[in-house]
Amino acid sequence: MLSRIADNLFWAGRYIERAEASARLINATSLLLFDLPDGRDFDWHTLVEIMGAEAGFDARHDVADETRVMRYLATDREHPGSIAASLVAARENLRSARDHVPRELWEEINELHLFMAEAPDVARRVTRSHVMDRIIRTARTADGHIDAGMSRDAAYDMLTLGLAIERADMTTRVLDVRTADLLPSTPETLSPYRNAQWISVLKSLSAFQMYRRHVRTRVSGPSVVRFLLTDPAFPGSAWFCLRTAGDKLARLPRPGPVQTQLARAQRTVNGVDAGQLSGERLSHLLDRIQIEIADLSQAIADRYFDGARG
Repeated sequence: MLSRIADNLFWAGRYIERAEASARLINATSLLLFDLPDGRDFDWHTLVEIMGAEAGFDARHDVADETRVMRYLATDREHPGSIAASLVAARENLRSARDHVPRELWEEINELHLFMAEAPDVARRVTRSHVMDRIIRTARTADGHIDAGMSRDAAYDMLTLGLAIERADMTTRVLDVRTADLLPSTPETLSPYRNAQWISVLKSLSAFQMYRRHVRTRVSGPSVVRFLLTDPAFPGSAWFCLRTAGDKLARLPRPGPVQTQLARAQRTVNGVDAGQLSGERLSHLLDRIQIEIADLSQAIADRYFDGARG
């Protein structure tokens, strides 16, 4: 496979996953507001931080209110990490690799791109919920076309490798920012609404139902962190995503240097002891995992592409 096509497929996978993950995060946050008492302040800038977009947002906006943050993360094409911009990039990458992917996959992403190009009003919560639901449904349909309609060849491996790495990155981002004030150093500093917030963390990553099924304890900080980082069966856990990435890499030609970097990230995740983590220690650990995931993406670019994007 040409390095250009491999590059297109890898980043198509990442952008599709990024759009879905952003939509889930926005939906879960909107639902969280119903669980909080009236009049309680909500830090909308937190969502910008999760997406790593503080610099761009702060340069253009003096206030991080609901309307500005929602439009910036969902429909602002000048922000390269927005849902609309991610779909533009996913569509362009798939267009360049159309011979390697199912026609239905291209059509689903193209139709969603056209829908978002009309800039639906995400400032209103009811409208926003319908828009995010459509994005999530389309992304899951796209997953189905990939799973059922692609031969298990290098194109499939590169596309799903991008999906897995983006999912691992988003899991650590949500945990990093959302748990900053949820794992306090002393019990007396616990937030009275921490249970609703931890549930929101799980819902942001489409993990709440599987958490309840497999963990079978009340929602608590250490158990949520352990589930989202190290659970071997949940597809959204960092451990599962990195294992999936390893399976794809093993099928690609001469993956040695990339596998070395992957092993570093896996060792860090495998060493997690959630019960011993305060908010600050968890943040340092998640920062390290995020750096190693970024290094893994760069190692893939160095080995299989002519350069890197992101």
